[in-house]
Amino acid sequence: MKTRSIPLRSRPEGLAYLGGLAVMGVALMFLLGAVGTVVAVVVAKLCVGMVAGGRGSVRAVRERAWGRPRTWLSLGVVGVSSGVAGFAVAYLTGILSGGLDVGEACVHGHGVRYDEAYRAAHAREFSRWFPLHSKCNANFDLVPSWVNPAIVFFVLLAAAGVLCLVSAVVTAVGRRPRSVAMAVTSSCR
Repeated sequence: MKTRSIPLRSRPEGLAYLGGLAVMGVALMFLLGAVGTVVAVVVAKLCVGMVAGGRGSVRAVRERAWGRPRTWLSLGVVGVSSGVAGFAVAYLTGILSGGLDVGEACVHGHGVRYDEAYRAAHAREFSRWFPLHSKCNANFDLVPSWVNPAIVFFVLLAAAGVLCLVSAVVTAVGRRPRSVAMAVTSSCR
């Protein structure tokens, strides 16, 4: 026996849930400001994309449904979401590793000598976008050793996700019935 799904708005607990979300959203806006709220929403969307894409990917791979656009779409969503989120974490870890005062981070945070002459001689190296470096002296880098390889990995993961999304489009276009494809091409002329 199938049960009918009741919309969330028509149940009392559903209304309370939606009201709670609205109150949390307003509280988030006051606590974090507009920029913080946008960042929180983007992070939430990326997390939803990773979970939804991951579930769909596992289901599609178990079914061995390589010819379905849904398979490639879910693999693409999880790839792009994970790649963007991982890239953001790794890149922010790298650029914020020196803190506001690199000299203080070297001496007090890590107990190594801060060489101001070395930093001045290699100033361009520390302002590049990639690879990330924030060296105290010639021998010690504040950027963790895992950051630069992780950036490369997550960029490649996002690129693979984009390729999966392209495959989803190609698979969907290839599966259209011939009569629909002919009607679309003839109406474009």
